Amino acid sequence: MPNTERIADIVDIGNPFCKRIGSPITCLNMTIGDRVKRARKHAGLNQRDLAKAIGITQPSLSELERGESRSSAYLIQIASVCGVDANWLATGKGEMLNRIRTDEIELHETEVVDGDEPLRADEIELPCFYEVEFSAGNGSTQVVENHGYSMRFPLAKLAKRGVSPENAACATASGTSMEPTIADGSPIAIDKGTRHIIDGKIYALDHGGMLRIKRLYKMPLGRVRLVSDNSDEYPEEMHSLMGPDAPKIIGRVFWWEVFD
Repeated sequence: MPNTERIADIVDIGNPFCKRIGSPITCLNMTIGDRVKRARKHAGLNQRDLAKAIGITQPSLSELERGESRSSAYLIQIASVCGVDANWLATGKGEMLNRIRTDEIELHETEVVDGDEPLRADEIELPCFYEVEFSAGNGSTQVVENHGYSMRFPLAKLAKRGVSPENAACATASGTSMEPTIADGSPIAIDKGTRHIIDGKIYALDHGGMLRIKRLYKMPLGRVRLVSDNSDEYPEEMHSLMGPDAPKIIGRVFWWEVFD
């Protein structure tokens, strides 16, 4: 379905991808470079100013606008600086100035990467957290990042939640402690840049070598409550955040896949 911009004065009518259909203006087959250029013009910025604002060189931005670069790591910053919808910028779907946010729980097809097929321009490959046994084979485990696994994730979903690509990672929920919210085996996405506790939000923890998913609540004297949504089977726990046995916060869980 074509992308329709409903605010005529922000669209370059001379653009070959756009034509007027009634009062709206319809833009067809726009590339990421086209959308970046349109977003920059909407913000009234030249290439040098936008490049400086997002921390890259002007030639790099020029290459992105011309389609000579497939890099999409800066789309979140570009959308923020230019005041446009990040999902539109990354995928071309929706409207340029759409501000509608979606629910935190949403259904989408997750693709676990196990081959060498190139990433699309609107995707990023996230490292995964896994539990692995120590080499001594004594049954003890440790939480490691990546370990040869990764998952493809749409940049637009990171943009909607304000998560920088370099801070994003994924994991797989294990067990039923967070049901019905997060099912056993559900893929989750983690923002490693958010390790401060926001009461009631869900976090991924490295707890003695175990990967745990819990709601956290701050308590006095450096303690924290760990709460499971399946409270009938998993009573809440209280732990100190200090000492070698304390749970270590990996990051906030900002997305998970929902199973029916």
